[in-house]
Amino acid sequence: MGIPKKSIFSILISLILIIMTVVFVLGPTKLFNKAEQLLSNATPENGYEMEIMYDGDHYKLDYPILSDKNSEIYISLPDIQLITDTDVKKNGNSLTLTYLDNSVTYQNSLVKKSNAKENEIKNYKLHNELVYLPEEHIEKYLGIKVDYYLDSKFNTISLLSPTEQQLENVDREIGTTIFLHKSNVPQSKYEPRNGIYLGSYVIQDEYINADMNTFNEVTKKQHASFFRYVGYGQPFPTEWAEEVIKAGGFPQIAWEPNNGLEEVNDDEYMRQFARDANTLGVPVLLRYASEMNGNWTAYSGNPELYIEKWKVVHDVMEEVAPNVMMLWNVFTMPEDSIDDYYPGDPYVDYVGVNIYNVVYHNDNLEDKSDFEDPLRLLDFVYNTYSDTKPIVIGEFGATNYTVTDGLYHMAFAEEKIKRMYRYLPELYPRVKFIYYFDVNNLINAPEGRKINNYAITENERVKNAYANSIQSESYLTTIQNDPSTEETYSYRDFLFYYKDELYVDQQFVEEYLMMEIKELHETQFSVSYNGKTASISRNTLQINKAAFFEKRTINGISLDEIIKEFNLEHKYDGNTIHIYQ
Repeated sequence: MGIPKKSIFSILISLILIIMTVVFVLGPTKLFNKAEQLLSNATPENGYEMEIMYDGDHYKLDYPILSDKNSEIYISLPDIQLITDTDVKKNGNSLTLTYLDNSVTYQNSLVKKSNAKENEIKNYKLHNELVYLPEEHIEKYLGIKVDYYLDSKFNTISLLSPTEQQLENVDREIGTTIFLHKSNVPQSKYEPRNGIYLGSYVIQDEYINADMNTFNEVTKKQHASFFRYVGYGQPFPTEWAEEVIKAGGFPQIAWEPNNGLEEVNDDEYMRQFARDANTLGVPVLLRYASEMNGNWTAYSGNPELYIEKWKVVHDVMEEVAPNVMMLWNVFTMPEDSIDDYYPGDPYVDYVGVNIYNVVYHNDNLEDKSDFEDPLRLLDFVYNTYSDTKPIVIGEFGATNYTVTDGLYHMAFAEEKIKRMYRYLPELYPRVKFIYYFDVNNLINAPEGRKINNYAITENERVKNAYANSIQSESYLTTIQNDPSTEETYSYRDFLFYYKDELYVDQQFVEEYLMMEIKELHETQFSVSYNGKTASISRNTLQINKAAFFEKRTINGISLDEIIKEFNLEHKYDGNTIHIYQ
């Protein structure tokens, strides 16, 4: 038996009266806000990190970043205030926000006198009694560009101020750098105290007939060094090395035991190799068994045996060829296995890393990597080892064409090359060599790796980007002999801001400042230095690694408190901090 029509009508009238009563009691704004609080995907467990990137720095937030079902991003007003110094004035139901010359006023959460289109978001949101601004308002009314960091994989938010937006892409999001100035620092073999030896790999550049002199001419700069690969068991490449010397440079040899580590022994072959290197009468950078941290080499997977054989090579070279610089060189990733292979400071002259900017990883359209910053790809090795060893970029290349999408990426290559060479001398004073990998791998790589073209001489735009970037006097063309004992160190990326304080990973305080740290509890470290002990604030932040969407935790300690408690001589200069020891 159905419900009578009259009863249905009565029920509908009752429902309408209830809704009208609720609207009258709560008001339309409160009702909107209550509904907004019920949005799904509005908790940090949905993939949002407690992190914002602003002008290149990490910021720890007090409140989660929210999103709605349309993936619209909302950031709490207190966090926006803290990071951007936005001025907030509240008067009853009116809220006015001012950032630089930009201003917006809300009346009952609605943008006042808005010229927004009907389909644009015109309200802020209340969540847990906090005002949350939608990304569209942050961009449109405050002038701050909101973007995803790491290509949306982690939904970390990147904020660009109006000043940053006016910069070229290559100059954006540089962030804070800590410089540490020390005296009485010993030099490694042939190490330039100031400047970076300019090098390249051209032996497979068929466009210039693999000629080093031609490469110097077309790039308008003398190069201090060139390198080539030599398989372990092959003789020392004396003829090629002499050509390098005639071109005004010195050689780097990438010496690779591609049949495995078992063949590496102190025998006549190794000693003859060393004698031939010594006979040249110039410095030789020996990059033995590099990229061992990856699983693609024949000498990876056994760190103990690797270190044992490394020490054999080191000892023979030290005895027979004192002109040889031992370069221990890894690939920028994976990071976790890198330190397992480190032979120890007494056995290493230089620490190196190979860095490539590619548009896609693993020839996979779904694995886009165009967001990767060559400087951030350097940071892990640089921060980990530059406190004791000068750093070498053993290979660097940027894709200008890839078979993955069949497209040219000239602007991509230009931007990555400019960023790397522009900022190395300024921000990474412990980098002493860099070698560009001038190769068209579409032709020269082994089967299965013919994916990217890194060559710079084939295209005028890429060649000019490289040539213009290396003209700085910081890029050295000849061996330097500077007996100065003054050295500058730097530390980047493993730091963040929280409540206007700078926190740096404890690695910097322990390894660079040489202070002793002990854990007190979750919010405090005990730090000892020069006979004094102080309690220093502690905080942590999880950030994204530079590639492959992995995580890294910064175990932060307040650098501001360290400087104050131990009365360190220092100077703040914009986005840089100088400490003098």
